[in-house]
Amino acid sequence: MVLTPNAIKKDIDGLISDLIEKGVCDDSNFSAIRPHGRMVDVTFSGSEHVSIALGDIEYAEIYRELADKRSFNMKLVDGALLQIMYRVEGAVLLQHRLAFYPSPSLLPFQDDPDAYMRDELFIEIVQRRIVPFPLRFDFDAREGVHVDAVHPKSHLTLGDVKGCRIPVSAPVTPRWFVEFILRNFYQTERHDFISGLPRHQIKFPASITPNEMGLMHMFIPY
Repeated sequence: MVLTPNAIKKDIDGLISDLIEKGVCDDSNFSAIRPHGRMVDVTFSGSEHVSIALGDIEYAEIYRELADKRSFNMKLVDGALLQIMYRVEGAVLLQHRLAFYPSPSLLPFQDDPDAYMRDELFIEIVQRRIVPFPLRFDFDAREGVHVDAVHPKSHLTLGDVKGCRIPVSAPVTPRWFVEFILRNFYQTERHDFISGLPRHQIKFPASITPNEMGLMHMFIPY
């Protein structure tokens, strides 16, 4: 399958629709295709504000700014934000940024506790939450960015910690990213969000180097 911006957009929008139907997604911005020069971005309304997360400010403030500016593809039932952004040049993936920002305060529950006390799904999810921290899957194949075993092309950053770049075997598709979030932070014994997800449609080639494979790393099972 030839990689196209439309294929990525279809993947993202199908996942958004599925999570809305499941009752997990509370608010959304469907993806948008924005060409510039030889490159094409698959992004969303509000993506111009993602740089807020790079500022030297408290996490609660970062989250609040992103939420207020609706800088997300999906806002989940517990307030968590998902950002899904890809950049393609020709039929080649150049970059991606897939971020998860959990709510530090669960304000919707505080605003209307009676409603949420009646919402079995919400209660089951938030009871599992301990300490919220952001995570981000980045991919960057631009010339001069990759440094073997130091700055892997595809990597996972936990907590927005500078220098935290856990090698990942390949770029991450929207489908694998959403499954990772649901499986590790939302799946419960009584609610299965994984089995009904749209099928995998996109595959990316491996980008990890032999030196990076010698480190602890994440494997994407394409």
